[in-house]
Amino acid sequence: MIMKKINIKLITLFFLLSSFSAHAVLETIHIGTFGSGKAWQAKQFGEGDTRICFMISKPIQTSPTGLNRGDHALMLSNFVSDGIKHEPSIEAGYTFKAKSMVEVIIKANTYKFFTIEDRAWLADGQNVNQLIKDMKNGSRVKIKSVSSRGTKITDTYSLIGFTNSLSAIDKACS
Repeated sequence: MIMKKINIKLITLFFLLSSFSAHAVLETIHIGTFGSGKAWQAKQFGEGDTRICFMISKPIQTSPTGLNRGDHALMLSNFVSDGIKHEPSIEAGYTFKAKSMVEVIIKANTYKFFTIEDRAWLADGQNVNQLIKDMKNGSRVKIKSVSSRGTKITDTYSLIGFTNSLSAIDKACS
């Protein structure tokens, strides 16, 4: 399995943001809500060179239904101090199967994300620019994964409002 070198700030951010309720505690600034059904939330944490701007969405559909799991979301982050833009990640709300990969499917394209506990990041060798382009041009994204208990889970997210939300975090962290 190809592992991506993970920036320690990424790990820290995602553990701090381990639940949606934590967002209020961390004094995030709400930049905007975008898309049908308010699918995407754009937010900013910190100021100046320490700013982190991120967009987050909850799934519109999960299969199987009725799962006992924590908060789960699809995120994209910009880290001003590191010059990192458009870092995609997934918060699952459950522990992934060890050494498993998550599939992110948009139209005919599939992207692989590597997993650590309940998080997933785009794997090395995957084209982040093409992923972002597909997200801008798509209407839905399916995320397929396997839990540590062996449950196959598919989350579906709306991409309506994605482009406007991305523009908002790019402007806030420019």
